[in-house]
Amino acid sequence: MKTEESRTLVSDEWKNLVGCTVELRRDGHRLRNGVVEAVSSDSSMMWLQFDGVHGRQLIMKTDPYEIYILD
Repeated sequence: MKTEESRTLVSDEWKNLVGCTVELRRDGHRLRNGVVEAVSSDSSMMWLQFDGVHGRQLIMKTDPYEIYILD
């Protein structure tokens, strides 16, 4: 498992994340990890695929989440 220091916070360019495993956080608290399935051409939204019962989730740039790259 990567340490806090080795994770990279993603700010603007989501379009380069397709296929990457990321960590979804809110207010600094880890919610879950997922794989970026698709990103809009303007990087304003992404679809994350999660394991288990969580399925998929559409994340908008304006949502109060932080996205960290894990791989």
